[in-house]
Amino acid sequence: MRKEPSLPSWRRKRTSRLDPHKPLWYRRYRGAAYLATLAALVWTVVIVLPIKPFSYLPPIIAGGGPGTWFFMAYLLFLSIGVGGFGGLSSFAYTTEVQEGRLIDSKYMSVGLALVGFGLSATCILLAIAGALGGYVLTINGASETMVQNLLSPYVYPVTTSTLLAVLGAVLAISALVRARRPSP
Repeated sequence: MRKEPSLPSWRRKRTSRLDPHKPLWYRRYRGAAYLATLAALVWTVVIVLPIKPFSYLPPIIAGGGPGTWFFMAYLLFLSIGVGGFGGLSSFAYTTEVQEGRLIDSKYMSVGLALVGFGLSATCILLAIAGALGGYVLTINGASETMVQNLLSPYVYPVTTSTLLAVLGAVLAISALVRARRPSP
């Protein structure tokens, strides 16, 4: 009896996308949580770097006002990016692995994309607005009216991207709630 040669791992056929019973959503959301953690670590290093222009960030944050927008973006990214994706990953793990239910891939993929895009856009816009407004107010000593005029174009894009992230979270949660048992 002849033994079949074993293929190297990179040549074996991958079945996770083809097999509907193989859990995959908790891995994707966990990967998004890892990516958000890495980005948050980079963001933390950028805040505390003693090199200009990064050395302006701690006084901007401490100055309040627009600096609060920057710090709020940082906290949102930590809580929603790391905690939110990690939480959705654990719920998906419970649903897929422990309960053995199938999750709707359309809702989960659109939810992942919307949360990722909405969160990134919201945090980037808040951080840019907070850093610019805080720099103009704290470092340059501009008037509050000038700072308000600088920040006002950011309000509606931040609102829109926040709503996209919320819609993505609702879609992902509804996919988890509507998960069904596989047919025998």
